[in-house]
This record gives sequence, structure tokens and C-alpha cells, in this order.
Amino acid sequence: NEWSEMIFNTKDYRSTGTRILTSIDEIQQLLDDQIVKVHAMHSSRYIKPFLERVVIWEETLTSMQDIIDNWLKVQATWLYLEPIFSSDDIMRQMPTEGKLFRSVDNTWRVSIAQTINEPSCVKVARRPGFLESLIEANNRLEIILKGLNDYLETKRLAFP
Repeated sequence: NEWSEMIFNTKDYRSTGTRILTSIDEIQQLLDDQIVKVHAMHSSRYIKPFLERVVIWEETLTSMQDIIDNWLKVQATWLYLEPIFSSDDIMRQMPTEGKLFRSVDNTWRVSIAQTINEPSCVKVARRPGFLESLIEANNRLEIILKGLNDYLETKRLAFP
């Protein structure tokens, strides 16, 4: 099985006490290849005895793709916002967004810790509630970004 050795790699990120995802190109390549193969299997007339296994595997691959897409989006936005919201001054001036960021930061740290403990790509793809937590984190990050942009706009208007 090509997936038995595939794991999500992480590396330390500055002095944040957490890690970030790295080197997912090989995972993405294998995922793309496997999705194409599963779709090809679906169109085979000999699929009937294997249909249930193929459907379960397809769901795992789809889940893994959705998780990677959402995880990388969370990571990119978290990397941008983390230094901003590590400032006590910003946390005081933007308490609502600061609270939301702490919530996302917690989701990030828990998901990375779980991945360090169990880095297998297939097990991550099957982790209950993980995709939903990433989608929720992305929704919160969008609210935070909007609040930050509004805050910066008011500062710009105050100093023409």
C-alpha cells in the first residue's frame, strides 16, 4: 500500500511553541494519482464485487483532499495573523477578533499536536470532526481578517 508510509511532516515555527505543515508535494501527487485511479475504477464494468471498498476509499481520498485544502488555508492565514495577535496592544484594541484568534490558535495547536502523535495521512483523513474544525477555523479567520482590515482602515482615515 502506497499510503502506509505517507505521513504529514511538520516543523517548528519560530518561538510559537507549535509547528506547521511542510513538504506535502509528495502527498498531493499521490493523492491526485489515486483519485484518478478510483474514478477509473468506478467506470469499470468489473467494479461490482469491489464497489463498497472503492466507495470507502474514495471518501477517504476526498476527505484527505478537503482536509489538505482547508488546512493549508488555515495555516497561511494563521501564519499572517499570529505575529499580529501575539501583541497585547492589538488584543486590547480588537478584543472580539482577539478572542476569535485565540480560538483558532487553539484549534491549530490541537490539530498539529494530534498530527504529531498520529501523522499517518490515512488516519488524519479519517480523524472524526477534523475537517469540520478546519472549516470553522477558516470561517473565523475570515471574520478576523475583515475586522483587522476595518481596524486598519479606521487608522488610515485618522492619519490622512
